[in-house]
Amino acid sequence: MQATKMYGLRIVEPLNDCDPHRLLLAEFVHRSANDLAVACAEVDLARRAATFDDARDRLALVFERLLALASIQRLLQAPRDAQMDFGRTLCELCDYQAKARFAEQGAFVNVRACDIPVDARRGRILLMIISELLTNAARHAFDSSGGTVNIALASRDGEICCLVNDDGNGIATGRAIPGVGSAIITALAHEAGIQCTVRSCRIGTSVELRMPIEIVISPDV
Repeated sequence: MQATKMYGLRIVEPLNDCDPHRLLLAEFVHRSANDLAVACAEVDLARRAATFDDARDRLALVFERLLALASIQRLLQAPRDAQMDFGRTLCELCDYQAKARFAEQGAFVNVRACDIPVDARRGRILLMIISELLTNAARHAFDSSGGTVNIALASRDGEICCLVNDDGNGIATGRAIPGVGSAIITALAHEAGIQCTVRSCRIGTSVELRMPIEIVISPDV
């Protein structure tokens, strides 16, 4: 696998006490910056291809990855409907993330999900958090040997419970996931009443997300 140089933009505005509109804007800017970093790295590889045929093949991969990234953007936009089938939408998100970020690493995203109807606004926030966890895993968890991210979704005792774990490099138990993405995850989870916990595991990183199904959040989110 060829090494890639990552290009990115940092969010310098603090997210403490961020109002809902600014928080969602920060999430969108961060997500878009990550997507543009992927696009820049791929185009750079195509630019440095040894032959025209190599460049053409590389650009075909760029097309597929950008198409998947665009699908993620559409999936995470403000919902039009009041209710969301969260299990089905989560499977769509993971399929797009696998195509956009994991395929070339030889890494896989496995999902076990059930149909859970939820308020679309809350479901969107939970999807944003899971999407950022997947982006973090793609960027930091695996080396050239690849790996697996497992996502298990269940509904029990009036809560949605989603476990996201990978068999990658891992972080220390009890530590926050580092970076700007972690600040956004924390702020989104706080705003929507979602409990986000890094769990102890022998290999890799495991994050548990728990959201009461009946919780009500501000219409502005």
